[in-house]
Amino acid sequence: MIHNKKQLTQAEKTIEELRKKIAGLGTVLPESLELLQKVAWEKRMNDLDKEIAEFNFLKQQSVLTFSSENLEKLIMSLRIAAGFTQKKLAEAIEVKEQQIQRYEQTQYLTASFDRIIQILKKLSEDFELKIFLKKNVRRNTFSNIRKLYPNIHQIQDEVKKRHGLFI
Repeated sequence: MIHNKKQLTQAEKTIEELRKKIAGLGTVLPESLELLQKVAWEKRMNDLDKEIAEFNFLKQQSVLTFSSENLEKLIMSLRIAAGFTQKKLAEAIEVKEQQIQRYEQTQYLTASFDRIIQILKKLSEDFELKIFLKKNVRRNTFSNIRKLYPNIHQIQDEVKKRHGLFI
C-alpha cells in the first residue's frame, strides 16, 4: 500500500523505468529468459498500478467500509481519505513524523489503543465505528422465524425428526 506522495511518485517512476526496460528487451538474453523477465516486470507494474489506483481512490473518499479482510489498512486509509500527510498527522497528535511512519510500517500493531483512538479523532471529527459480530446462523434463523410465525413449531418438530437438529 502506498502511504504518501513520495511513495506515489516513486511508484510512478518505477513503472516508467520498467516500461523502458521491457521496450529495451531484444537480443541481450536468450528468448526464454527475456520472456520470464518481461512477465515479472509486467506483474510488478500491475501491482504498482493497483496501489496507485487505491491511493488515488482513497484521496477522493469521504466514507470508507472495512471488513476483517482489510482491517489492517483502516487507519492508513482513513489518513489518506482525510487528506492528512504523515507529517500533518504527526503534528496533530504531537509526535514526530517518523513515529507515524513506524506505526504504518507495522500497520499500527505497535500503537496503543489510546493512541489509535486519538488518531481516529484527529482524522475525522465525525466518525462512526460499527462492529458486526458473527452469529450462529442456524440457531438465530429458527429463533427469528419462531418470533415472526408463532405456529411454526409444527415445521420445527418435523425438521427435528427428519434431520436430528437441535434448535
